[in-house]
Amino acid sequence: MASQKQGTLAAYAEGGFPRLSLLPFVKDGDLIEMHCVRLDPTFQALRRNPRVTFMVSDYLGTYPSEWVDPDDGGRGSTIFRAVSFDCLAEHDTDPAAVAAGLTKLLSVYEPGARHGTITDGEVYGARLRQLAFVRLRIVAMQAKFKIGPPGPGEKSRRANVAAQLRKRGQPGDLEAARWIDHYNGLRRDDGSWPV
Repeated sequence: MASQKQGTLAAYAEGGFPRLSLLPFVKDGDLIEMHCVRLDPTFQALRRNPRVTFMVSDYLGTYPSEWVDPDDGGRGSTIFRAVSFDCLAEHDTDPAAVAAGLTKLLSVYEPGARHGTITDGEVYGARLRQLAFVRLRIVAMQAKFKIGPPGPGEKSRRANVAAQLRKRGQPGDLEAARWIDHYNGLRRDDGSWPV
């Protein structure tokens, strides 16, 4: 989560379809803070139903079946890490609250920025009145990691996939191989996790 710059906010208005927005955020303990445009359908759904989901993911790449088993065409897959948070949302449209939230966001995304403080006034006032500050209180979390092929002999199969990724060298392949090696190092030879 710390390495990601944005996540997906999903809000569900009763009787409607889910609404999604990709947003920058700041996580502080059990709180996730961000801002939304007030007219955004996701924010409108959040106002009607404060039970939301926020997901952060890290897509690392793909590998073909032949790297796992040359006789099984169904072994290729994606490599990713993801976490989703079930949250209760609060929001504030007061320009001072929005400005404070944006200032905090700016301090994380642009540390030392020349104009690092957002204030209600001539420069930012009109824009602040179009936004809302949103705070999500985390109530549950689900993580999903797909790091290489599962099944019998998974450690050696994963090591082979990592080696092939390094050889292929496409964007993201080295990072994917690094994570496969990391997780392989954590697993026992029988595939179980240490307690």
